[in-house]
Amino acid sequence: MPEAAILPKEVERRLTDACRRRLPNETCGILFGTEAGAQVEVEEFAVIRNAARRPGESFAFLPEDWVSAYYEAQKNQRKIVGFFHSHPDGRPLPSVKDAKGWLPWGTYWIVGFSQHDSEIAAYTVSSAGDWRSLTVRAG
Repeated sequence: MPEAAILPKEVERRLTDACRRRLPNETCGILFGTEAGAQVEVEEFAVIRNAARRPGESFAFLPEDWVSAYYEAQKNQRKIVGFFHSHPDGRPLPSVKDAKGWLPWGTYWIVGFSQHDSEIAAYTVSSAGDWRSLTVRAG
């Protein structure tokens, strides 16, 4: 299980920009990269359209976008290392809704917006269902 994550500054900037462009709605998608031991490195991401009934309050992958993104990852031999979504008006802390929607696969990233600032946090979930924060470093 990863304990640390690397997020290159350029990927962080583009991810934050992609989420900011979709405000006031939540943005969601997948992260591609590598895993080595207790570390995950994000190399790229893909936005998946938010199909939630209330996209300003929650997110749900549009099924056809998810299938397409997964197929493209397999075809191009890219490893999906996590999922992300944004909190348009809050900190990057897992919510009750996040816990219900958790997919037990890879890492879980939240891009939080408060006023004009943004912050990104990464998590894993233990086998007991507890959220574990990862140390995120710039690459």
